[in-house]
Amino acid sequence: MNSKTKINQRNIKFFKEYLEMSKDEFFDKMRQAGKPKKGFGEGRWNNENPTAGRCGSVVGALRLSGRIPDEYIACWQRDNDGTHYYLINPNTGKVIDPTCYQMKNEYDYDKYHQQFYPQVSKNVLDIMNILGLEIDETKFKTNKDSSGRLIVSKIK
Repeated sequence: MNSKTKINQRNIKFFKEYLEMSKDEFFDKMRQAGKPKKGFGEGRWNNENPTAGRCGSVVGALRLSGRIPDEYIACWQRDNDGTHYYLINPNTGKVIDPTCYQMKNEYDYDKYHQQFYPQVSKNVLDIMNILGLEIDETKFKTNKDSSGRLIVSKIK
């Protein structure tokens, strides 16, 4: 159900319908964003692997902009390599993973969580800018903390 081939097919449809771009255009945008900050994708990010270390920032940007298909949720899970972020339909188990290309092997998408920190990282803001996305103010309220970091809270 969630083989790399099936996820790639879902991703291509997702890129076209929700980001209005092809997979190649998405990869070009990830190259334009450059290497993630804070060591994410360390030693793996390059022009041939431009999604390495970008899962959290891409899924964070999609989540905050509301560019997630109905019935899917933004989520994450810890694994031996760290933390991986993706979209899942909790009813069907089908996954959309815009950054699955960073992984060499098949991935087991079965231990996901959906809690997110309220702080919005520079990486997320960079990806929102590169993809031309904005925070969906019908779903999220924004504030700044005492150090000037952007904080979001879900509108109930």
